[in-house]
Amino acid sequence: MKKYLKYSLSLIAFVSFNSCSNDDSKTEEPSIQPVQEASISIQLASDFTTERYNVAAINPEITIKNGNDALAQYKWTTKVTGKDGVIKDSIIGDSKTLAFINSAAASYTVDFTVTLGKIVKQASTKVTVSETGKTYTAKALTLVDFLPAPSSSIQSYTTKEESLQQTQESIKAGDDVYLGTFGGYIVTTFDHTVINAYGKRDFTVLMAEGTTATKYSPVSIAVAYDANKNGIADANEWYEIAGSEYHKSTTVKNYEITYHKPDPNASPVAGTATWQYDTAYLPWTDNKNGSGKITKTYTRRRSNYYPAWVGDTYTLKGTKVTIPVKDVSDGAGTTYNVGTFEWGYGGIKDPSIDISWAVDKDGNKVHLPGVDFVKVYVSTFTALGANDLMLGVFQEVSDLNFPKK
Repeated sequence: MKKYLKYSLSLIAFVSFNSCSNDDSKTEEPSIQPVQEASISIQLASDFTTERYNVAAINPEITIKNGNDALAQYKWTTKVTGKDGVIKDSIIGDSKTLAFINSAAASYTVDFTVTLGKIVKQASTKVTVSETGKTYTAKALTLVDFLPAPSSSIQSYTTKEESLQQTQESIKAGDDVYLGTFGGYIVTTFDHTVINAYGKRDFTVLMAEGTTATKYSPVSIAVAYDANKNGIADANEWYEIAGSEYHKSTTVKNYEITYHKPDPNASPVAGTATWQYDTAYLPWTDNKNGSGKITKTYTRRRSNYYPAWVGDTYTLKGTKVTIPVKDVSDGAGTTYNVGTFEWGYGGIKDPSIDISWAVDKDGNKVHLPGVDFVKVYVSTFTALGANDLMLGVFQEVSDLNFPKK
């Protein structure tokens, strides 16, 4: 009996040990969760209203589940009738929100598409554009401000008011306006907002072409959209058009030059060349520790290069760009070959401007629905020997997309 009990207890212990070992070796199988498919939902108001050349802000509410919002692509389209009479979709935006603006009073169906990989979601709205009762013109004919840099072509105005009045008359008459050398500028405004048409160039800046003997400088452009509708180009509303030279290493951002009034009693300091009538005529300094003197040429010896209505000094600012210049007169300083810029400037082969080229003060692209004000300024600072300084000669700013009658 004792022997039987002994073997029974041993068997129970063995079974218990193996049962524990078998339990410890078991692992739980992970549960498989179903993959959640991405989904897109759009909430978009059914209709909007605005007036001609005014913005309707369309801001849909978009919800993306189980997907990366950053990968979503947006497209706004509306129907247009082509020259061939065929109605087709025209892209008018590619961002999440749309600043809808149009020149014609009508009712527009606007379609919105959100794409995330293979998932596509669409919504539509209607924008009604009404008349304003106003008549518009394609050109920016209203002068806002004008201040030329020194040059031999400075007009003999005695006051700021006179310079503005006479310049306004020149613009309306289609006459040339001389801007001088670096920093000289003119600001004009339209009687409507120039629309930033998707994928198109929007306005053009015409400058005088010059002659074989006289080389006129290309000019840089800044634009402002009157977002708060106060009729003023506020300081925080200005953006520069970043043309072909903007990102080059030779371009100087935030450049400032101060011109000093010539001493009328100083005797001319002639140079070694016969055209150098006064090499010490007009001093200048800049914010890059640079300084120098503008030479008065012999043919312009009776001209006053400095505007009479400003003080003893004045400072002009902007982005300074380098233009290729080569003396082809064996160093005599009488004949020069002057290059040009590819795109994004006035006074070049194609002076048409895309508002989408606008950048902020840090060089970041901005999206503007359109522009109301255009500033044209001379961004080169180049002397051409006996031909004097390169200067900008303004003619007009015109809306390229203005409705044709």
